[in-house]
Amino acid sequence: MIATKVLGITSALTKSKKAKLAILGLEMAVLVYAIARQKAQNKATKRLQS
Repeated sequence: MIATKVLGITSALTKSKKAKLAILGLEMAVLVYAIARQKAQNKATKRLQS
């Protein structure tokens, strides 16, 4: 959902497919990082509750 919005804004600003792919790749990297951080935080919370 977010990716389509970003690509829509990007396509309005540029016609370069390389730019669109670069922005999409960057967004995917941020999402992967956020998911990894969330999993690590959940593990730490479970340890504290035990």
